[in-house]
Amino acid sequence: MNNRHFVLKKNTQRTLLRCGYLSLIYLFASGCLAGASTPAFDDQINQTLASHYEKYKQDEYFSGIALSIYLPDKTKPSEIRNYFIGNVSHEPGSAKISRDTLFQIGSITKSFTAALVLQLEKPGKLSLKDTIKKWLPDYPKWSSVNLHSMLNMTSGLPNYSDTPLWNAAVYNNLSREWSDAELLAFVYPKNQFNPPLKDGYFYTNTGYILASLIAEKAAGMSIKQMYENQLFKPAGLSHTFYPVPRVDPDQQRRLAHGYNYNQYDNPALVGKDVTANSMTWARAAGGLISTSEDVIKWVKALFVDNTILDATQKSKLMELVSTQTGKPIKQTTKDDPRGFGLGVIQGFDADTVNGHYWFYEGQTLGFRALYLYKACNGIIISTIFNSSTNSENDQGGKLLIQTYKQIMTAYPEYQCKD
Repeated sequence: MNNRHFVLKKNTQRTLLRCGYLSLIYLFASGCLAGASTPAFDDQINQTLASHYEKYKQDEYFSGIALSIYLPDKTKPSEIRNYFIGNVSHEPGSAKISRDTLFQIGSITKSFTAALVLQLEKPGKLSLKDTIKKWLPDYPKWSSVNLHSMLNMTSGLPNYSDTPLWNAAVYNNLSREWSDAELLAFVYPKNQFNPPLKDGYFYTNTGYILASLIAEKAAGMSIKQMYENQLFKPAGLSHTFYPVPRVDPDQQRRLAHGYNYNQYDNPALVGKDVTANSMTWARAAGGLISTSEDVIKWVKALFVDNTILDATQKSKLMELVSTQTGKPIKQTTKDDPRGFGLGVIQGFDADTVNGHYWFYEGQTLGFRALYLYKACNGIIISTIFNSSTNSENDQGGKLLIQTYKQIMTAYPEYQCKD
């Protein structure tokens, strides 16, 4: 097997959770069935974590990392293994990162929002074919845009978090609380100005804000209530929260400090503690806070179990469009290696991953959260850093790779290809 690292380049468009999603991945081999982790394996993972921490903490300005691993096991109880290094802030004497430490997970939130829409479609409360005209008449210039295109990034809607006005407003007042309507106002055409929507695939947070408003109307309850009752509880996510309009005091106490280190998008914030940043700017497009362990529980509930979606709805979640063309594709290939579903991404690399894998990276002003799921062996890895950075300096995927590589070495029975 070829051991070279293959880098899947980030989309170069400006997507801070704003919508960091595609940085992952340097990936390595893959596999199919194994036993529970051992002390020797844990030692190896801890050494890898320590090495990554020391090598990149200055370049990326994080103070701590959380890493979790799920190894499915047919003969022994499966478990999630958790590993931590560093502190919750750069302040001397601050607490160590632990299982209770919360982080912002950015655009991984999108898979939660998409799942809610699919749940509402099952009993006929809405349809993916429904348009903005049906549900949100206050936005007539976008009337023909449908829910499906909002969720798979083919709506062409402008991205509110890419606008200079939004950047200035948020960066100058991190703690300001934003409503959905205020966010949409940054990009909704005013007066007679009505530019055409973009063609093909275009990553935008705007669609997920609109989708959440439609979901609330269809369900007759808030998106927060739906997250908690229909997703968090069934998936067993006891450390995942939607801090909108503001963070609960107990959650705030557990939240790691977040640091911005993106000198291209956010030069005025470089090196600053941005923990006070209200997640109302991201809302249903990227507002959740969680842990690396809960991210794994969510990925398992979404892709593996039937906890959240039935088989029909799950297949809709995983219907892909090419991120190159915006056209539907059955699956990713060597020539078309990245496809967007409904809040989820499939990648392909024959050399390093033995085929297909699912991944996402969510990034806010001060955090990065990443996961990797390989369907043919069931392995899930999640890691979270308390800093944001530009794509050139973002080495979070390397930690996933090294971890995956060690799993393959320790448990070769997980080898598989899909």
